[in-house]
Amino acid sequence: MANLHFRLSFHYVTAALCTVLYAPVWAQTQSQHLPGVTVTAKAAPVLDIDRPDVSGWGQTQAKTPQSVTVLSADLIAASGASSLSQAIRLDASLADSYNTTGYVEGLSVRGFVLDPSNNFLRNGLPISNFAPLALENKERIEILKGVAGLQSGVSAPGGLVNFVTKTPQADPFTIANIGADSNGGSKVHLDSNTTWGAFGVRANIAIEGLRSHFDHAEGSREFAAIALTTRITPETQLTADLDFHRKKQTSVPGLGLLDANADGVGDTLPATVYSRLNLNAQPWSQPFEATSTNAQIALHHKINAAWQADLGVSSQSTFIHDRLAFPDGCSSASNYVYPGLCANGDVDVYDYRSEGESRKYWSWNAKLQGKILAFGVDNRLNFGLSGRSGRTDLEPNQAYNYAGTTNINSPISLPGDGTTNDLNTNNRERALDLSISLVSDLSTSTQSFLGLRTSRLSRSSERSDGSRPISFEQTITTPWAGLSWAPVAGTMVFGSWGQGAEMEAVPNRPTLFANPGQVLPALTSEQTEVGVKWQPYSRLLISASAFRIDKPYADDLSTGAGALRVAGGKSARHRGLEMTAVGQVDADLALQTSFTFMEALYTTAFDPSLVGQAVTNIPKVKASLFADYKLGFTPGLSINGLLSYEDGKKVTADGSVTLPSAWQIDAGLRFQHRLAGKVSQWSLNIENLTDRNYWREAPTQYWGGVYLFPSTPRTVRARVSFEL
Repeated sequence: MANLHFRLSFHYVTAALCTVLYAPVWAQTQSQHLPGVTVTAKAAPVLDIDRPDVSGWGQTQAKTPQSVTVLSADLIAASGASSLSQAIRLDASLADSYNTTGYVEGLSVRGFVLDPSNNFLRNGLPISNFAPLALENKERIEILKGVAGLQSGVSAPGGLVNFVTKTPQADPFTIANIGADSNGGSKVHLDSNTTWGAFGVRANIAIEGLRSHFDHAEGSREFAAIALTTRITPETQLTADLDFHRKKQTSVPGLGLLDANADGVGDTLPATVYSRLNLNAQPWSQPFEATSTNAQIALHHKINAAWQADLGVSSQSTFIHDRLAFPDGCSSASNYVYPGLCANGDVDVYDYRSEGESRKYWSWNAKLQGKILAFGVDNRLNFGLSGRSGRTDLEPNQAYNYAGTTNINSPISLPGDGTTNDLNTNNRERALDLSISLVSDLSTSTQSFLGLRTSRLSRSSERSDGSRPISFEQTITTPWAGLSWAPVAGTMVFGSWGQGAEMEAVPNRPTLFANPGQVLPALTSEQTEVGVKWQPYSRLLISASAFRIDKPYADDLSTGAGALRVAGGKSARHRGLEMTAVGQVDADLALQTSFTFMEALYTTAFDPSLVGQAVTNIPKVKASLFADYKLGFTPGLSINGLLSYEDGKKVTADGSVTLPSAWQIDAGLRFQHRLAGKVSQWSLNIENLTDRNYWREAPTQYWGGVYLFPSTPRTVRARVSFEL
């Protein structure tokens, strides 16, 4: 507490800080002046049908021939979500990806884990996701579902995530927020907007004391962001966005399956869900610590009534101390167990320390957009030229040393060993992309969508002593095509086809692979999607889509010289049906509801027993229903609830272990009123209202380890926000 008090004192100028639940996202258009806004603490989340930037087509949500989810800041706040893992529960197509307390969060879309280096954007510019996420300055999170080769070039086929930050508004305001939770955590946050002549300035600052339901998983974080905008000429606008985020928290590793039949492989779910156990609670354990900075600047110029040019530049830097008492395998049984734990709950613990991980990422994007009339058809053209580069520089050595064996039922203290004996690997990556897309109005009810992106990618890596160098270059082209038809007003039927591509090199480990360091040919994923969107009124959108994604993977053949990794050795097919209803049903009821049925199976593999098996950690059925309702008998009072359900999530590659079906209910209550002419809002949210214990995910990592992560026990969060 003394440490937290010091931080509060250090940032005294921003004391009394808070989050803002403000202006409709959909009203943010590319107008030629700062948009007006009435700032209030809203009594219901704004679930507007907006114009998502992530698709790149410039269409409204109802006319975009793709599946896009938009999680606005006020929707996230109304649900009580304070992290990415909690926010993505609002859509059934999104899921965790090795998400745990005190570590960097990722996600999967349509069953595919997103690549942290290639599947994330910030205000439309590529960034790396190797850093904890701060939500305080995010206006919305946009998720494009499915293959995104046109929008991002080389990337995983699940989708593309765009974090859109808050921008300066026309009217000055300052809103403060103070929050706390039942674990003992607390946060203060300020969102302040002002104008200085032609300049608009918006600042978000937050300080948080982190307390987790897991044992010995305390931490802290500090965040500051500023957004600037000014108009150089009536046709030219300059914007800038900067933020700093520091997070320090003891992380929580996953558990494994128990080896019940003593064959050396974990094959049984533990009978108990260990919702509070943290095997990283060793006397020598140190917290995971990350410091990140982002800076972006963009120039928007209206050439004439038909054409516009945009130029953006982004820089990102992260510095991480990755430290963990890592449980992995079990050596106390007659047969060494891996992956998994011994039948009695024994597990080996390793002292892992990778200090001073430095990652730098730069990107730029130049776009020219305009309208032309050709052959009697209105067309909208978009030309893009972009580039990005990233580098990872690690300390010469890291530690990964056996510390001893503990037990998940009776943990014991073990001696640490932080000796850095293992060499690290440094990486470099560059890409240059050229893209073009065309939207044509074939008739008053029919539009065609065509696009193509060509990416020139360069990658290299070497051990920290200069050994085992790898370098390669490759050019990849990813096309996309779609067609939409509006048979009646407010309804659109669409179909699309597109490709994405991924590149891979064999790990440079001669003891394991027969072709260490070999560069593998690019693998192309392919998606087909058909769907319908219905907008019965302006703030409600109902949609349904069916998709199929075929993705090839590299696979290993056993040889006398080790595993021979072959590009395209196996493949998987993800087929699914998604249905969503988002928006205001009436003046009192708002909905964010979705349902997904998905079948994800391996279709080819060197191991014939794998063919026809379900891809692990993907539910067959998943549903999410969030509803917010204003109670008419008390003005300003509203209630909300989030119900989530999933079933059919496989844990092991042979399908022998499946997570039990899981459901969870969250609930919230908000009251808004005026005091001395200022709007105040009081919020109370309860996560996991019924305090259910269940295993929420079981990801398999690239090294073969299978890890179980539990649900969050009942957690109460309270927040008050008020205008200053």
